[in-house]
Amino acid sequence: MSAIRVRIAPSPTGFFHIGNAKTALINWLYARRSGGTFILRLEDTDTERSEDHYADIVCEALQWLGIDWDEGPAFGGEGERGGHGPYKQSERVEIHRREGARLIAEGAAYKCFCTKEELDAERARSQAEKRPPRYNRKCRDLTDVQIAAIGGRPYSVRFRVPEGATTIEDLVQGTVRVENKEIDDFIIVKPNGDPVFHLAVVVDDGLMEISHVMRGDDHLTNAFRHVLLFNALGYKLPAFAHLPMVLDDSGKKYSKRLHGANVLDWREDGYLPETIVNYLVLLGWTPEEEGRELFTRGELIEAFTLDRLGKSAAKFDLKKLQWLNGQHIRMLTPEQLRDKVVPILEKAGFDTRSKTTDWLTRMAAICQEKIPTLNEIVAYTDFFFLVPASYEEKAVTKQWGKAGAMENLEHIRAVLSEIELWNVETLKSAFELLTAESGGALGQFVHSTRLALTGKSVGPGLFELTELLDKDESLNRLDAAIAFVGARV
Repeated sequence: MSAIRVRIAPSPTGFFHIGNAKTALINWLYARRSGGTFILRLEDTDTERSEDHYADIVCEALQWLGIDWDEGPAFGGEGERGGHGPYKQSERVEIHRREGARLIAEGAAYKCFCTKEELDAERARSQAEKRPPRYNRKCRDLTDVQIAAIGGRPYSVRFRVPEGATTIEDLVQGTVRVENKEIDDFIIVKPNGDPVFHLAVVVDDGLMEISHVMRGDDHLTNAFRHVLLFNALGYKLPAFAHLPMVLDDSGKKYSKRLHGANVLDWREDGYLPETIVNYLVLLGWTPEEEGRELFTRGELIEAFTLDRLGKSAAKFDLKKLQWLNGQHIRMLTPEQLRDKVVPILEKAGFDTRSKTTDWLTRMAAICQEKIPTLNEIVAYTDFFFLVPASYEEKAVTKQWGKAGAMENLEHIRAVLSEIELWNVETLKSAFELLTAESGGALGQFVHSTRLALTGKSVGPGLFELTELLDKDESLNRLDAAIAFVGARV
């Protein structure tokens, strides 16, 4: 089998779109599964919109996702990698021009001297006559004498579309075919000498020896032109796989204006890169193991095959993404989770440096089964760093709004004050004793105590959080709650 070489070729004209991330992931997984090469190439020839800053964003997003490239441009202090560079399209313009000139010399392309005004007028006539707006091939058969007579007039270069039909055996879409008469003699080099996308992408894919072109299905119509160019240039034709696009929850193309279209939005929202990788691959690929949805990165590489790619677009499901993120958070070690949430707590203004590493690890561990995103750690642990300034009003009414609430809290405080060895086991035993003595339910003591210690009705396990608060702080907060309830009587 020939070497597998795949690529992702985003335009650095803004943030890295979630659809581009999916395409990159499919290519990367195939390369890793097959022992092939994954290439990052930046299509930065849109000089008005492309910026180095955006190129860095593309690289940063791929790096965050863990999609590493074997060949690609310089980034983050590391130089360009690979023997088929440059990997920025803007640095390959002379190569594109050279190949465009070769097509003219070999008769596969020709010079078009038509002005913009002439082309606009022809397009207007086509619309008036309700004909498809196609180039009338005015310059297609100009002789050398006629071209010489025109002199130094600016010209574009058009590809000479041959007769016949073009067929693509697409790995996702199946057999697709078009009659060549439906394809215009398209421009491949502009009058200013800049190559058009169609020429540049084919030259780059051909010279970089790309074996599989896997990209969004919005490029399917372009693929017919690209096949014609591959053949005319004498490059080995790659296999094509046009992947369904990512849709939003309403079934429309995921707009750049929507939150989450930027891959790095999910990092800011507290999602793990492993989650995004896991979820994106499911938007177009079905595992052989029916019903399975949870994968580690290594398991995805092991399971991935091209024949499981589907042609139907999938809607973005935020609930499923949140569920997956929770599952991947559970798969972390407590130490790994600690290292991820401490910066979030510090950003929220909490002094984590006053806590020991062991304490922070235990804090992360008691939240691990609860939080759906890393950012939720703030709401689940803020009471460890700040004494509650208020209590949830709804919980106050439910837990402390009935007769005997203050006496219940006083009883809890008295029992806890007698505990000498302050840990989860002794705290649990104390609450079980309270329950047995009262003949009531454990909840009446647990919920009331949680509200007193945290100001909230939900959070980490009560015995675990009470142990971490320590005895003096817990008793002080119970005193404050008793005073609060007493003032309401």
